Amino acid sequence: MTIRQALISGSGRLGESESPWLDASLLLSEVTGLSREKILASYPDPLSSDDYNSYMELIKKRSQGYPVAYITGTKEFFGRDFHVREGILCPRPDTEVLIEEALAEIDRREYRRVHDLCTGSGCIALTLALERPDLEVSASDISPTVETVFAINRKALEADRVGFSLGNLLENIEGPLDLIATNPPYLTTGETDERMEDSWKEPALALDGGDDGLDLIRIIIPDAARLLKEEGMLMIEADPRQMDAMESLMKDNGFNEIRRICDLAGDERVILGIWSEI
Repeated sequence: MTIRQALISGSGRLGESESPWLDASLLLSEVTGLSREKILASYPDPLSSDDYNSYMELIKKRSQGYPVAYITGTKEFFGRDFHVREGILCPRPDTEVLIEEALAEIDRREYRRVHDLCTGSGCIALTLALERPDLEVSASDISPTVETVFAINRKALEADRVGFSLGNLLENIEGPLDLIATNPPYLTTGETDERMEDSWKEPALALDGGDDGLDLIRIIIPDAARLLKEEGMLMIEADPRQMDAMESLMKDNGFNEIRRICDLAGDERVILGIWSEI
């Protein structure tokens, strides 16, 4: 069995995956300890039977709906590796759009105090803290699993100064803050149920935003207005179909200069606004 034959065999069992060849190469990399680049450059090389059997066990888990990141325990985000596990939403490439915009606004407006709400793996809070070491960054989430994973990532990435609090949305967060950034649950309950029925492994708690996906966002926007300083900013990642409703909610709660940022596919993915008492 060569590496190329193993990849063909593995990818062939991942027909429902959006990227079967990529998934197969990442899983083979996990088993062999070779980089994905080395895997792709080693097609004719032999693969031991033990490695092949271990690889096929991982392929089986992937075919059952487990994200590759859950299987390997790692997800790359903004050039860094984040630990993930079941109970945690895996970081998405589209969230890097939020990071890039947040960094630009932090520099332009000279923001200092930043909070990441519904932090999950901590990818937003920890990335911002590492990219801008002079920031005062905090994060929060309602999930005890998140608290554990956040601590692992904070230590691994040497970002011990980033604080974490366990709680419901912004209830226990102290202001004033310059920037609140969040990727909250925003799928509808129907969409979440469909994913659970299809053996989706990521937690419903991190996905379900109620009947229209906006239940938590309707709480976050007015709460953020009370915590932000004058000219502070709220940034929310959500579904493109929700942008009109969120813009109306933001306007109703004193936000202006509202802008929408497109993701890698050109869809509106992030909305931001500046809060002012006037």
